[in-house]
Amino acid sequence: MKKFFWFALIILLLLTFSDKEPIKPYRDAVVDQVVMMLPASWQADNQDLLTLQQELKALGETLGQSQRELLARIATDKTSVAQFRQRYCINREFDPVLFGEPLQKSCAIVEQYIHRLDGF
Repeated sequence: MKKFFWFALIILLLLTFSDKEPIKPYRDAVVDQVVMMLPASWQADNQDLLTLQQELKALGETLGQSQRELLARIATDKTSVAQFRQRYCINREFDPVLFGEPLQKSCAIVEQYIHRLDGF
């Protein structure tokens, strides 16, 4: 029992303090695997939002740091996704950080998932 406690403590410490670059990709992979193993009834509310976040994150890998931060901020919740869609995809407002082809790609990704998110 004592060995299990120490093992669990080490894993939790690694997951907690692993926001540095060498460990972060592995931590993200572990978290994604744990989320995928959760029962569907637990995932139903946020699964589409999580999938949207993953696709925007994949798009952000080809972009700059400020564009990645903007995409992460967009996908934080359903309201911010809807606001982004309304402002930049429908009304075509200019965003100095995300414009051109990256904006078109992000709008296409948002359009795929907007109808699956609750209330939209």
